[in-house]
Parts: sequence; C-alpha cells; structure tokens
Amino acid sequence: MKIGILGLPTSGKTTLFSLLTEFYDEPDHSHGGNKPAVRSVKVADPRLERLRDDYQPQKYTPASLQFLDFPAMSSESSRGGLADLLAPARELETLIVVLRDFESPGQDAPDPLGDLTEVQGEFIIADLVVVEKRLEKLEERSRKPNFDDDDKREQALLGEISEHLELEKPVSSFPLDELQRKAIGGFGFLSLKPYLVAVNSGEGGGETGEDEISSVTGGETLRCNALNELEILQLPPEDQGVFLEEYGIESLSREPIIASAYRTAGRISFFTAGEKEVRAWTIRDGTVAVDAAGEIHTDIARGFIRAEIVSYGDYVASDGIKGAREKGQFRLEGKTYTMADGDIVEFRFSV
Repeated sequence: MKIGILGLPTSGKTTLFSLLTEFYDEPDHSHGGNKPAVRSVKVADPRLERLRDDYQPQKYTPASLQFLDFPAMSSESSRGGLADLLAPARELETLIVVLRDFESPGQDAPDPLGDLTEVQGEFIIADLVVVEKRLEKLEERSRKPNFDDDDKREQALLGEISEHLELEKPVSSFPLDELQRKAIGGFGFLSLKPYLVAVNSGEGGGETGEDEISSVTGGETLRCNALNELEILQLPPEDQGVFLEEYGIESLSREPIIASAYRTAGRISFFTAGEKEVRAWTIRDGTVAVDAAGEIHTDIARGFIRAEIVSYGDYVASDGIKGAREKGQFRLEGKTYTMADGDIVEFRFSV
C-alpha cells in the first residue's frame, strides 16, 4: 500500500514523514526535482507480534507500506505547476493531508481550516487541468471516423464533471453511478480520493478541534506533535515516558496514523501462522476468502477447498489455536466468505 503525505509550506509534513518512517535525516528532494521522497516501513501490529511470540517461527513478516513525501504545495515548488507536482499522487490509494496548528516564525497565525480549504482547492484545480486536457483530446478525436459511442459517453460525463469542478466543487460531491465511477477510475481524481487529516500542533495543541475538521472532510482527523514526537522517538524506550509527559503528549501518534491510513484506504489485514512463518497480508475490506488466498499464491486460489479460520479475538480468549479448536471457535469457511480484519487463516487447497 502506498500513502502520500501532502501539505502547504511549514505544515511540518516532512517531519511527520520522518516520524512515520522512523528515519531521522531530512529527505533530499533536490536530486529528484519535484518527485516525492519515498520510504518503505514495516507496520507494527501487536496482534501479529502475539502470534510471533506464540509460534516462534523461523520467519516473521509484518505488513509493509510506502510513504511518499511530496514537495510543499506552492506555486514556487513546481516549474510545471501544481498539477504536475501532484500527478504521482493520482496513483496512490490514500493521502495524508498535514495542517499546521502551531506558531511558525515569519508565518501568519495558524489556520488549519483555512489551509484545508486551500489544499482542497488545489485538488480541484489539478483535477480540472486533467479533465480539460482529456476533453481537448476527445474534441480532436470527435472529428475522426473512429469516434465511437464510448467516446461520446466519456466526453459527456467529463463535460459535466468539468462544470462541477468550475464551481469549485470536488469530484467526490458529483453524483456517480457504479459504471461512471469505474469509467473515470483511471484519472485518479485527487478530489475524489480518500484522505485523512493530521493536525500538526506544538506544545499544548491548538484551538481547532479534530471534530470540526472531520465535519468538513467527512473522514478521520488525528492530532500529532510531529517535531517533539520525532525527538522523543529517538530516545531509549525507558526515557520516552518522561518526555511525553513533559510535552503533554499522551502517546506517540505514529501507529494511530498508520492504522487510520489503513481504514481510510479501506484495507484490512489477515494472518497466517505456523512454525515456518508468521505473516500479515493486506487486502481490501470486503475481499472474499478465495481472493484472499490468491494474495498468497494463485495456485491456492485455483485449488481452493476451504479456509480454516479463527478470529484474533477468539484466538486470544481461547489461549491459542488448540483452545479455539476445543471451544469450537475454529470455523470452516468457503470461497465466498468475507474476510474480517484479524482473521487467522489456514487455506486448504489441491492442485
């Protein structure tokens, strides 16, 4: 899974990028032009760690994801304009928008809601640029014999979306049926993409509440203190508690933000466990058992017989697989079973 981190200048998005990836040197954007900095991280999951401790496997494989830190969203940051700067974000599954809620030298007083409006506006403008370019190509094609009914439908739909964007409204508020949503999926519209908000505050937090921002975005909003948290994270674990208390931070925001990114992207994890390997697998929420099996290997999906499943909660309550079997918590499920977050699975198959 790939997650983009976006924000206006001085929002602290790069500091959050360092916090989330546990990498303490500033990323170097200079050699990549306007390309985002990329880092991969392993996702800590207490549930998987419990399985590791129980099974003592030869191999331990947590889920992994990539964070992309984009250059600050300003007209000066991109020679080709913000549409080009944001182009790589169209390929991502979800975004984190970082908002400044702390005093910064030489900057206006923090205004997270105002900054959010500016970011949302840039998404709309970037989408409008993409739509207009495509409509220009369709207009040229309309004068040729191979302009077919599919092209006409696309032209009509994009024309309506263009008018919607011109009214400074996001694609997310444009009424789309399932076929239309699929038809425009390849454009990766930023104003249609799910995102969460990280409100980056200084000591004592800010005046803008998370609920107030969530009421605007319709998504999750979390608060962090990226700079101080990054400093604390570099300390020995036994020393971190003292400084968390000193800065008034209840706990580090790294894991809650990652968990929120999973939810925002509509992703869940299931686990496989044995003496050879304990592993987390990331799938889309709503994935059925046979497709989850295919994430491991296509042969398992092709020869699928059944899935033997115990939920993580039942696993813990039963003190392990043996207890779960004895209590009848270990279930046999077929191809169409919808996987749940935290399922511990053994797939039976024959090829």
